[in-house]
Amino acid sequence: MNKFSYLFLAAASIAMPASANNHLSTSFDRQLFGDKVLIFSPDDNMDSIAASLREIDAKLFGREMDADRYAVLFRPGDYKGAGLINVPFYVHVAGLGATPYEVQVSNIHTPPHLGEGNGTCTFWRSVENLSVIGPETYNEPETFKWAVSQAAPMRRVYSTRTLRTQWGEGWVSGGYAADCRFDAPAGSDHQQQWYYRNSILNKGRGDFREEKYNYCFQGVEFGPETDLSTYRNNWDEGGNVTILETTPVIAEKPFLCVGPDGRYKVFRPAFRKEAKGVSYSPGNPGEGEYLDLLESFEVIKQGAGSAEMNKALASGKNLLITPGMYTLDRPLHITRPGTVVLGLGWATLIPGENNQEGAIVIDDVDNVAVASLLFDAHYSSDTLLKVGNEKNNIDHSSSPILLSDLFFRIGGFRPNPVHVDHAVEINSNNVVGDHFWIWRADHGVRGSVGWDINTARNGLVVNGDNVTVYGLFNEHFQEYQTLWNGENGKMFFYQCETPYDSPTQAHYMSENGTRPGYAAYKVSDGVKNHFAAALGIYDVLVNEIKIENSIEVPDAEGVNVYHACNNSLSNGGKRGFGYVINGLGKSTYDTFRDNRVLINDYRREK
Repeated sequence: MNKFSYLFLAAASIAMPASANNHLSTSFDRQLFGDKVLIFSPDDNMDSIAASLREIDAKLFGREMDADRYAVLFRPGDYKGAGLINVPFYVHVAGLGATPYEVQVSNIHTPPHLGEGNGTCTFWRSVENLSVIGPETYNEPETFKWAVSQAAPMRRVYSTRTLRTQWGEGWVSGGYAADCRFDAPAGSDHQQQWYYRNSILNKGRGDFREEKYNYCFQGVEFGPETDLSTYRNNWDEGGNVTILETTPVIAEKPFLCVGPDGRYKVFRPAFRKEAKGVSYSPGNPGEGEYLDLLESFEVIKQGAGSAEMNKALASGKNLLITPGMYTLDRPLHITRPGTVVLGLGWATLIPGENNQEGAIVIDDVDNVAVASLLFDAHYSSDTLLKVGNEKNNIDHSSSPILLSDLFFRIGGFRPNPVHVDHAVEINSNNVVGDHFWIWRADHGVRGSVGWDINTARNGLVVNGDNVTVYGLFNEHFQEYQTLWNGENGKMFFYQCETPYDSPTQAHYMSENGTRPGYAAYKVSDGVKNHFAAALGIYDVLVNEIKIENSIEVPDAEGVNVYHACNNSLSNGGKRGFGYVINGLGKSTYDTFRDNRVLINDYRREK
């Protein structure tokens, strides 16, 4: 322990004026975390907190390709006096309690930077581990508006306000909430899709309609006021709701907090099997372990590189990576079982110009957790994240590797050609993935996007066996978006759009040039067992391109796809999917169907 941290801990344990204690705490926080982590105390002036939050919002609102990042953290206490919190790009807002009940804020909004309530580009922001306290009402200004699309996780949140995942009469395209409790209604009318995992919806969606394509509720508990007749598997009737009673294997994301002894900790929740509902209760963070920040972690600040981080990893330290963009001349190499690498405030890892391997390589070891990071391809590399060096028979079922809230961007930020062969490669067995957005950019700064500019074959390649992925958003890649080669894979909730920009059909042919287009979800021919549920796959094609199937799987008894739909977001004509899956469900090509084309249960319908 360094002298400064010892002084802080000693001072916190004796009687001092609040102003002096707050000053010492603020100085310690700045030294420990840097200037991009704002940590507030309930003794701080609420008007000053509100002014700081408005300043960050003004700086980053609409700045979709910005290098600035912030974590806004609240020590346990009541902050309702600070008013509404707007959360713009690259801002992470979180409480530092052991449970969400320990930090109370008044309200949170995510205003869109596009016009007419268009939230389809409301990305890269997050909220975690706090309570949103206010009246239960549908009055627009008073609703808790988390109107977001991809890469905007809501975790471990408690709300008494009505949650609306839409802005005004606008539209949005995605969403993820896990380990949350909503005592008021939670929903929208025009969200394209939404995934709730292991949450409590005490009043369900209330008056909202959720009229679009794909809504999945997995391990969710519903309160007594919920109309359960609307929460049932209804795709066989042309509906849009998937109910999965439990979550087979999951651990919630690690998070920074203040521990029972007043020191900074990272709480690492334990794995649960066949989980239902949230992982915590009032006064109890749930099963898991506290890792002392000063003893167990190296806190990484802007300017650090691969050498510093790999040295810390090799010495047995975990990493807490604070807000910033980190260019790596070689991958971070995780070799020790039990290692935690946790990002804070949208910490971003960039493989450097001469780094062909990627940003992180994880050896085939037990119980690693990597969470809350953005991977950005400014240069070319084989992968961005690689888990296990090659396929093998090592069983990690008793201590799986956990990957939570990991987001990948190829192109968009920097105006130069870039190639990534496949963004994520999973070779280890029993890996659990929990919320990815893997994005070959379809827009960005001038010169950063184009069929021959930001090139990438696949978003996700799974070679390991018994891999489970929840909440997979994977878009715009030039071959199979998802390629699953491993046995006994499970995928729960999938959102995918085709590449916009294939110039001709000849540029977009699979099976050695014999089949039009590439499936958005491909399970390799030799696989015997696979399960996937709640898949929404949409064609977004500028040119006249046919894709034979949106999903391709082997004809094996142990392979099933449960609830899959297509919808055309193209302009009609000879463009779109021939079929939903394996020649079943005549789809959007040459028909331009406004409504969903769906498969309820592939094994049964086949």
